[in-house]
Amino acid sequence: MIDIFDDIEIDLTKIICHSGGADGADTYWEKIGEKVGVKTRDYSYKTPYHKSINKVEISESDFQEGIIQVNRANRSLNRYGVSKYINLLARNWCQVKYSKQIIAIGHILNPGDKSAKGYRCNSKYQSVDGGTGYSIQISIDNLKDIWVFDQIKEKWFRWSYSSMSFVEKTCPKIMVQDFAGVGTREINPAGTNAIKDVYKKTFNLK
Repeated sequence: MIDIFDDIEIDLTKIICHSGGADGADTYWEKIGEKVGVKTRDYSYKTPYHKSINKVEISESDFQEGIIQVNRANRSLNRYGVSKYINLLARNWCQVKYSKQIIAIGHILNPGDKSAKGYRCNSKYQSVDGGTGYSIQISIDNLKDIWVFDQIKEKWFRWSYSSMSFVEKTCPKIMVQDFAGVGTREINPAGTNAIKDVYKKTFNLK
């Protein structure tokens, strides 16, 4: 497989994590990253429930772009009820827009699989369960470098644009100044350790 993403040296003191500030994976990306000096931007859109000290209210233009991106993603995901959660999903566009590498914690579904909550994967290709699936599909639509830790299989995967599937890999490191650290609210210990491992590998920690 040809790797279309360059592995270049970055300034570890200036890494920014673009995230959402939600409970679960977002919070762990933020809190663990803070310990190694990673700054976080937690995107929000007109909600009083977003309490992160790193909250960034997105612009109206980014929100409108987000709606377009979510609807585009849903043509692949083919899920129902997207309009009910459009405010949350549209802000996810900023996580992708301002990042070059997307690193997520979740669960990868094959076409036809059912999630733990009973929702069927209606995509022709593999997708990620839950709301994180929109961030990942938007990332695919915009040709980003995508990594997912499947916390059920307890393995890392990278999206391959040649096979249009997730390919098993070892733990990634952050390879860009701006990355998205996102994932499920229902994170388990394996998912938490996966986030720690990414930071350890990036910063050469033991």
